[in-house]
Amino acid sequence: MRTKGYLLRQGLTLFAATLVTLFLIALVWVFWLEAHVFRFMNWGTPPDLDNASRWRFILTCTAFAAIAMVIPGLLSLRLTWRLRHRYRQLLAARARSNHLAQQDALTGLMNRPWFMARLHARLDPQLEQTALLVIDINAFQAINDAYGNTAGDYALRRIAGRLNSVRAVGDPLLGRPGGDEFVVALTGALSPRDLLDQAQALLRQVQQPLVCGSGRVTLEATIGIAIAPLHATSADRLLAAAYGAMHDARNRGERILIQESCLSQAQQEDAGRAQRLRQALDHGEIVPFYQPVVSLSNRETVGVEILARWQHPERGLVPPDEFIPLIESLGLMPEMTRCLLDTAMRDSRQWPGACFLAVNITASYLEDESFTAQMAALLEAHAFPAERLEVEITENVLIERLDVVQQNLSRLHEMGVHVSLDDFGTGYSGLYHLARLDIDKLKIDRSFFDAEEIRQDNLVRLMIAMGRSLGMAVVAEGIEEERLAARLAQQGCHFGQGYLFGRPMPASALHDSLVSSTSAPLAASNLPG
Repeated sequence: MRTKGYLLRQGLTLFAATLVTLFLIALVWVFWLEAHVFRFMNWGTPPDLDNASRWRFILTCTAFAAIAMVIPGLLSLRLTWRLRHRYRQLLAARARSNHLAQQDALTGLMNRPWFMARLHARLDPQLEQTALLVIDINAFQAINDAYGNTAGDYALRRIAGRLNSVRAVGDPLLGRPGGDEFVVALTGALSPRDLLDQAQALLRQVQQPLVCGSGRVTLEATIGIAIAPLHATSADRLLAAAYGAMHDARNRGERILIQESCLSQAQQEDAGRAQRLRQALDHGEIVPFYQPVVSLSNRETVGVEILARWQHPERGLVPPDEFIPLIESLGLMPEMTRCLLDTAMRDSRQWPGACFLAVNITASYLEDESFTAQMAALLEAHAFPAERLEVEITENVLIERLDVVQQNLSRLHEMGVHVSLDDFGTGYSGLYHLARLDIDKLKIDRSFFDAEEIRQDNLVRLMIAMGRSLGMAVVAEGIEEERLAARLAQQGCHFGQGYLFGRPMPASALHDSLVSSTSAPLAASNLPG
């Protein structure tokens, strides 16, 4: 990148060249060209000036030209330097973005998507074989339970550093797909003996004592190994084969095991479904459906909840219970959530009014340090108002890493994003958590409305009163009958959601529903005034 000094030198050179050119033009004009022009234009003879007057004219023209160029030249130099400075910042931001997209935030190793992409590039039938080692730390949760999550994160960073220090053969790739697991890919003509020796070296690094908190711990690990193209020819299937070997080793009480046979039929089917799901995400087959959320006081649509549906090219619409569990197990929920939000924000431009968008966020995604930055990037890319985005969390996020969750929720609030607690009353939460966390809305689970019991009704009244006393909006889920909606409105419930008001529908159907509605949807906040 050119420096400011370089730009200044270039500017001075251009300035000097321009002045010399003007000087020469004035010189030629006064001493030669002027007489010819007057004669050609039949203007008579030019004024008879002495040489001193002529030189005075030349120098005056040159001086005025120099003065006229100074300020624009300086402004041009400053603008050019600022543009180059901004370009350097853009390149640095792009480099940081690529770094975050490719590396695990905790350990600095390759994350799962980037590791799998690199592994896929190596699985060429014309190249040498590639071995994949899956390293699973045994009983790692005990460290979190005994010493806290901070100590657990420290242990993972230390283990990653130790594994990275092992002198591996075969151009190694090292990554952390998530949790307490690590993966190593080795390419080359490696015999089973070489692979076992390499696995033993990695295992010894894991087994070295670690200082955690006030104590020392010694960890163990189980390593499964699979080889391409012997056990699989794709990255997903090779990973499944290595996981299978790791689970077999654990069941046998062994530390290291090489996959003994090709994948079973069940493993092949699972790997095939996983690959098909990844393709579905890449091709935009996972699409958002929208279920209306209405104000119970006037039945106006104030927002929608985003629900995932798979538009399979052969099977048609695939229900979520057939693919969401696999999406979660593959660690693809963050990617799917971003895709759904991206599409939903584009769809919302066509809707009348200003409905809010509510999206469910998993615990693992909410604990991601880059979560709030990704949400901010989506909002900025679509110029979507932050106050119209609602993040739904379930009560299980309150069980682990509460400090990280609280930090991310606070950042969301600073951005203007609303937060709701979904399926309230069915999991682990208490008044302590509700008061401590930045929760704007409670969503009462539909299971509380299934029975006509007095105790159940009193419990619903209590939850509504509690939410209102804490300054939170209250939403009732699963409303299918008019009398239930009327009773909840009478009890002070703000919003309702369920088949009574609309089933999950594609964007086009929602648009038609909003347009044909007798009253326009609310364009206000999704929180009660």
